Amino acid sequence: MADANLKINTALLDGLIVGRVEPHIYAFSTETVPNYLKVGDTARGVRVRLDEWRKIFPNLIQQYEHSAQINNETIFRDFAVHTFLEQEKGRRRLLPDTFGHLPYYSKEFFEGATTADLEEAISDIYQSAREKNGKYQFYSPDRLPQTLTYERTDSYPPRANQQQVIENFKNAIAAGRTNLLLYAVMRFGKSFTAMCCAKEMDAKIVVVVSAKADVKQEWKKTVESHVYFAGYKFLDSASLNSNETIVADTLAAGDKVALFLTLQDLQGEGIKAKHKEVFEHQIDLLIVDETHFGARGASYGKVLQQYNLSKSQIEKELQNIDGFETLEQVDEAVKALDTKIRIHLSGTPYRILMSDEFKKEDIIAFVQFTDIIDAQKQWDDEHLKEDDCNEWDNPYYGFPQMIRFAFNPNASSVKKMEELRKNGITYAFSELFRPQSMTTKRNGSHRQFLHEPEILDLLEVIDGTKEDENLLGFLDYDKIKDGKMCRHIVVVLPFRASCDAMAALIQREKDRFKNLCNYEVINIAGFDEERRYATTDIVKGKIKTCEENGRKTLTLTVNRMLTGTTVPQWDTMLYLKGTSSPQEYDQAIFRLQNQYVTTFKDENGRTIKYNMKPQTLLVDFDPNRLFRLQELKSQFYNVNTEVQGNAGLRERIAKELTISPIIVLNKHKLQEATPTNITDAVREYSRNRSVLDEASEIPTDSILLEDTELLNVLREIAPIDAKNGLQIKPTEGNGDDIDTPDTPDTPEGTGNRDAEPTDQPNQHPDRPNPAVEDDKLDKRLVPPIMRVFFSLPS
Repeated sequence: MADANLKINTALLDGLIVGRVEPHIYAFSTETVPNYLKVGDTARGVRVRLDEWRKIFPNLIQQYEHSAQINNETIFRDFAVHTFLEQEKGRRRLLPDTFGHLPYYSKEFFEGATTADLEEAISDIYQSAREKNGKYQFYSPDRLPQTLTYERTDSYPPRANQQQVIENFKNAIAAGRTNLLLYAVMRFGKSFTAMCCAKEMDAKIVVVVSAKADVKQEWKKTVESHVYFAGYKFLDSASLNSNETIVADTLAAGDKVALFLTLQDLQGEGIKAKHKEVFEHQIDLLIVDETHFGARGASYGKVLQQYNLSKSQIEKELQNIDGFETLEQVDEAVKALDTKIRIHLSGTPYRILMSDEFKKEDIIAFVQFTDIIDAQKQWDDEHLKEDDCNEWDNPYYGFPQMIRFAFNPNASSVKKMEELRKNGITYAFSELFRPQSMTTKRNGSHRQFLHEPEILDLLEVIDGTKEDENLLGFLDYDKIKDGKMCRHIVVVLPFRASCDAMAALIQREKDRFKNLCNYEVINIAGFDEERRYATTDIVKGKIKTCEENGRKTLTLTVNRMLTGTTVPQWDTMLYLKGTSSPQEYDQAIFRLQNQYVTTFKDENGRTIKYNMKPQTLLVDFDPNRLFRLQELKSQFYNVNTEVQGNAGLRERIAKELTISPIIVLNKHKLQEATPTNITDAVREYSRNRSVLDEASEIPTDSILLEDTELLNVLREIAPIDAKNGLQIKPTEGNGDDIDTPDTPDTPEGTGNRDAEPTDQPNQHPDRPNPAVEDDKLDKRLVPPIMRVFFSLPS
């Protein structure tokens, strides 16, 4: 098949994409140390390592590089080359007093060494590997199975930023603060840091409450594997079931308790027998994990209402949402617990930070992704010049760089979405992926997209079998292939049946593809494979096995496993779902940002670590959404760090783009987005939207509804979609029509195609329905915001 990317100028991407990098031997010379060759190794790319050395030796010249892999199972270090140079060639190492006033001394410089020496060294090392004569040390993968009980062997200290959080915790409780927020980006190590806080306050009873049962293993590993937490006994709901006095027994034995419970454990009428003992003790530290879940299920339910789904259909869509519980349910579940101190852990508490639930004095951590990268770079700058320092000693070794593609869909899909919008469909992007049936049907209609020609066309362009002016066929891009990227892709779709339709389409049309046909499809959120992938451990095990056997995977989901779950192998995300929530979006895309490092060991137990995922790819087919959420996230950051003004906003966006660039396609040329590009695009997007659209998306502080006077005023305002909503004096020209969800004139093709009987009307019309009432209050907040917009000078 012809290369569909030939017409696209990929020069920018050629210099940006690195991919999975084999360990390499490198050598350079410098006039600062004449007649010597510096010989080292790196697992992060020779170019990256040499750029670091140039800070010390600006005039260095690269002389050599060679893979340090014998094969996929065997790696060697620069020590082997050093041994050959000294023992076989008689090359002497640089001594500290050989030259005066060196900017930095390294014992890895060899006098008179040549590239021919290095070629001989590599040849001898390969021969030793074949003959297994023991002359050199070789490293093989350490593939010990994950244990369910952990040996207490970890002894690493808190990193500097974690230690700062521990100090902030000490100061906060000393000042009498008892309800604290630990806000840190995913992969910061929040569970370890929280347990360090428990240790700091000498907490005898620690209770961890989470909406997600599948994070229990992470907590168990944290408590049981680190020597610092010796004396803490990890318990869970099963422990309480087996012994109703286990808490008292543990304390009596001189140990401390770290108890993990889910919200489901604590919810319900009355106190369960197995939890009775917990309620009878005072809890020294209550850790509420994944606080960012607040109202996620409810808000997604409102989004689904826009698609004219019945209540039962919405409930089926919500079945696989992680963290369906609201903040109110969290409070309700834990309020009966007698606690001294609470710490709420979150990676994306954007809505929480917009409220006044936590004062400035309550926030003990505010750590962003950029802070992690800054810490990573600072450590490299301070330590990597040391001869005995390994790259993987960096606490953040393996934390990947995310490359973000902001591509419009293929031309036929863009045309279809424009047609859908003209027919009154607001969420056209998600509607594009709507299946013929939203629930399982015997005729298989849930396995068929309504707009299948456009979806198939999109897949062929992504695959590289077709060309399109809007989109790079990235699965066929040689740098991505050579860098072993896009090996394990997760595709985020809008509906559960969309996953069934996508799986069926790829299987049915696999002969059309030259790359997608090599992926094993794992449908974790659809209806067809519910039993096959019943638990997250099954999904993780499947992907792990495929990687070990050299097979690629394509995981299809809607919400499942997109919060609080780590799949190390995931390296690419295709976001095919409409959302305007920065919280939901960041939680999803950060599933890619875990460290994925393989350890190789020699026969003496010495290790080398190989970064399997130095870069990840996010492919968002809604560029405006990506730009808006980037700007909004930067605004959230500035508001919470008291930075104001457009200059501050552009500076913050520039910082984000430096560590995670956004690539766009413009007239067959790939370009890197700038802060000005993003702010201009957002302004242009807003210019074409109605005031209602803008007012509806303004984040509002729900705490306002607790003000009795304001609440009474809001109750007098008609919801924006009511007949007597906001009245605005007409202006000259054509204005934007206000779409009303309850309009009877539903355009053809947008109604509920598999409608089910609607629920019975309220049997007690004099009693307000709480859910409906809350929804109306949200809508009543919109008109005052709209009035503010109209009062602003033009």
